[in-house]
Amino acid sequence: MVQHRCLRRAASVVGVALTLVIAGCGLESDPLAFNDPDESGSVVETPDLVEGDASGADDDASTATSEPELGPEDEAGGSDELGAAPPVPTGPTAPLTGQPVDDPALASRSALAIKIDNHVSARPQWGLLDADIVFDYRAEGVTRFMAVYHSQLPETIGPVRSSRTSDFDLLTALGTPLYASSGGNDIVMSRLRSVDAVAVTDQTESAYYRTSGRPAPHNLVVDPRDLYAAATGDGHQGAPPPAWFEFRNAEGASAEVARGAAVSTAEVEIDFTGSPTVRFEWDAAQTGWIRLQDGQLHVAAESGEPLAPRNVVIMVTDYRTSSADAASPELVSVGSGAAYALVDGRVIEGTWSRLSPADTPTLTDLDDEQIVLAPGQTWVLFPQPGQVTIFD
Repeated sequence: MVQHRCLRRAASVVGVALTLVIAGCGLESDPLAFNDPDESGSVVETPDLVEGDASGADDDASTATSEPELGPEDEAGGSDELGAAPPVPTGPTAPLTGQPVDDPALASRSALAIKIDNHVSARPQWGLLDADIVFDYRAEGVTRFMAVYHSQLPETIGPVRSSRTSDFDLLTALGTPLYASSGGNDIVMSRLRSVDAVAVTDQTESAYYRTSGRPAPHNLVVDPRDLYAAATGDGHQGAPPPAWFEFRNAEGASAEVARGAAVSTAEVEIDFTGSPTVRFEWDAAQTGWIRLQDGQLHVAAESGEPLAPRNVVIMVTDYRTSSADAASPELVSVGSGAAYALVDGRVIEGTWSRLSPADTPTLTDLDDEQIVLAPGQTWVLFPQPGQVTIFD
């Protein structure tokens, strides 16, 4: 059971006025098999090995860069600032976003979960704008993402990185997903075979290639359509993902998002062990939560657009030592603990609970009412107790 700690609240109202000049990142197709032995132990062998990532390499200190300019915020209140509610969907909706889908076949296909690098040399990443859910949790000295794609696919995703034992309990609650990574050590890859997922790692697929302008191992990317094509060619017809959260305007959901007490137009900071420090600031113009990492605006590599998910769910939890590597933290994503849901400019405090790896989490507010999210992308972060600060 994760203990629920009281949080320090500081008075601060900060808005974001952001001016970006993003250099284009050219992609060159250079298929190259790639092992990522940054967990101790032997790795699955592949030909033409090009590797610069040894165990614990992610402990590198983040490079300091200039911060984006922050301007004063318009302090106009009211519902207009928080954004109007979207129309009620009349057709099928995507289970991971609650948004309507034009093609019913999309709602019935398997999800694709991909491990994505978050080392300072891997930023900005490709493809995060189009993920239905992005999980953010610790690796060695930095967090990594597991981005889940279901309702839409970008052209390029990456940089792709290796598997961790933390991934498996999350994969188990995604139906029968495709799972892409750059491999892992022998223990990780052996345990992966017991998960109900179709591994399409670069050890078995030719869809991975390296980009120019970045050092290995932070330059491995993939075309997700190639991964779906490979799985279909192998006869894969897995189960689609269940809904991880309840969304308003979905069948049986209340139109009221912020039940119970909530802090309006707040900002939230998560100080992960090692790196990074993440900050979310509500932006009414984008109807999303602008994400900053280590003082830098987090943007998409392909467009320079700020990452601004509609929802952010913070599930406070613990980490234990991975059985695959004593230097690797393993996420505890089954259990219960404090939770914070960032929805439409409000921070809703409550709890999360998850009974088994096959179950999706239940989010409840302090009045024991289920928390309902807004339709759209959701980021899910797993900090430890004492690492979350709310500024209201």
